[in-house]
Amino acid sequence: MILMTRADDRLIHGMVAVSWTSHLKPQTILVANDVTAKDEFKSMTMKMAQPAGVKLIIKTLDDSIKALNNPINDNKHIFLVVESVADALYIYERINNKFQRLNVGTAGVNKKEGEEYIPTLPQVFMTAKEFECAEKMAAGGVEIFAQITPTRERMEFKDIERIFKK
Repeated sequence: MILMTRADDRLIHGMVAVSWTSHLKPQTILVANDVTAKDEFKSMTMKMAQPAGVKLIIKTLDDSIKALNNPINDNKHIFLVVESVADALYIYERINNKFQRLNVGTAGVNKKEGEEYIPTLPQVFMTAKEFECAEKMAAGGVEIFAQITPTRERMEFKDIERIFKK
């Protein structure tokens, strides 16, 4: 069972490792990212932020989908971390047990050249493409919200939608 999916272009860092993990209490953090899964240095860096008592697994997007579709993982409490809302949609469309919650975290901190980033909350940004991906998941019943940490301000999808549909 996926407790929550978080789109955060930094993947695992202090807020994820401490705040969200303490709040969600997952057995496993699954980082689904093609680049990190194939880069030994990046993987090692992520593992240094691994919280005690929580298993950290780093896989490509497609290998993550295979793992999430394996019935052996159905009863495990998994915190899924992806780099972008687009990656979240890619996984969502390909897994059997759909996730119910998507947290748009600090996605957009590491801005890509040529992309226009729209702020939703301080430190939380989305592109028009990511908004379209979020809309598709929201139409499928996914609860989508922007929030940096569990104790900070939370913006619901309807409020994100108002920003993009001005």
